[in-house]
Parts: sequence; structure tokens; C-alpha cells
Amino acid sequence: MKKIILFLVLIQLLGCNSSNENKTNVTNQKKSGIFSSQKVKKLEEKVQELYKDEKEVRYKFNGDLTKEVVPYISGKNLIIPISPSKVQDSDYLSIGVILDFEKKVELVILDSLMIDYSDFKNLIEKADEWIVKTNSFDAKNTLEVPLIDKINIIFPQNEKPREFKAVMLFAQGTREREVLLREIGEKNNKDLINISLKKEHIVHIKEGLSPLYIAGAIDQSYFTIEEEIESVKSQYEELNLLLK
Repeated sequence: MKKIILFLVLIQLLGCNSSNENKTNVTNQKKSGIFSSQKVKKLEEKVQELYKDEKEVRYKFNGDLTKEVVPYISGKNLIIPISPSKVQDSDYLSIGVILDFEKKVELVILDSLMIDYSDFKNLIEKADEWIVKTNSFDAKNTLEVPLIDKINIIFPQNEKPREFKAVMLFAQGTREREVLLREIGEKNNKDLINISLKKEHIVHIKEGLSPLYIAGAIDQSYFTIEEEIESVKSQYEELNLLLK
């Protein structure tokens, strides 16, 4: 059976050009409230205005690089990195939150996978709660408990989500706590995939998915991103006058 073990290795961010944008089409999106932020709305308006006429171009606007967490806009996606918290001169990150201004969806990118933000946040929060509750539990055997019945995950080069169920493993006394996402399908299908999230990953991801983390990152870099967008917009206005 194939396995993907997520060790927070840097991979290429999807959704940064027009050919990849279709991959962010996740049905039945549940809004977390991030889009209701006034600063996010203003950035969305500015991005939509910029691309109203410049449809074939995709710019990247970095946040304040002096800050610990540096969000950025790539095309029509606002990305809040989690790991690494700064993505400079590259489009690579391991974990982050994507606000797609075009499709009005909120996604988590986890290595090359894309998952609905609210669904994944609920899974991680429940797993973290179980970690806390079993802090002193001595697992003398490897125990498995169902965590989530179903969660959809989008894979690269595949627009249709694949369905997974989540279980939590308890082992090695009080030390090992692991979320295992098992693809739903025929038991004899050797192409089904397992995705593993270790205890330390769960705790780190939970912090990064927090609305306070996301809002704080956007607040610190809002004016920097705004200035970069305005600069490009102003340059287009100047150029268009010269070309008349």
C-alpha cells in the first residue's frame, strides 16, 4: 500500500497560475469568517480591480518581510504561510491557508494537497483535544479510534476530491499520538493512500489555523501588500497613457 508521510517538507504551491486555479474547486464550502475581515475585503477589491483589464498576468505581492509571518498574494489567491512562515523569492511552502478571491473559497494546502479550511481545522482541533485528554494515558498496545468519518482531499492534477476517513492511533505509552487519514475505497485496492500526521505536526498546524494567527499576519502586512498592488496599478495607468 502506498503511503504519504507528511514531514513538513517544502513543496511547490499550487494555484499560482491560471492552469492550476481550477484545482481549488471544492464543493460545499463552509465560510470561517476570514473573508468577512474588512482588510481582506479591501485586498480582494484591489486585486479584482487590478485584474479587471490585465487578465493574462499574474503578479505576486509580498507582505512585510520584517515580520515573523509573511502573507502574500499570488494571482487572485491570498496565502498565509504556516510552515515556513516566510516564503521569499519562491512559491514553495509546506503548510498554508489560501483565500481564493475568484472562487470565494478557503483552503488549506498541506504539502501538495488541498483541503477545505473548516473541515481540516475541525479535524486538527479534535485531534489536539484528544492529545490533551490522553496526556497521561499509557498505551501498552497500538490502539486505533475513529476520529472523522469523511474528509475530502484534492490531489495535484486531479480536480475531483478523494474521500478519506480519519482515525487516531495511540501507542508507545504516553508518547505516540498520530492521525491517520485512510482513503475510502475497496479494501483490496492497492492504490489507496494513507496520510500520517504526527503529534508535533498536529500541535503546530493547530496554531497556524487559528483565526488569530491568520488575522494577525494579515494585519501586520496589509499596508505593505496594499502599496505593492497600488504601485503596479499606477504603473499600468501611466503606461496606458503613454501608449494612447
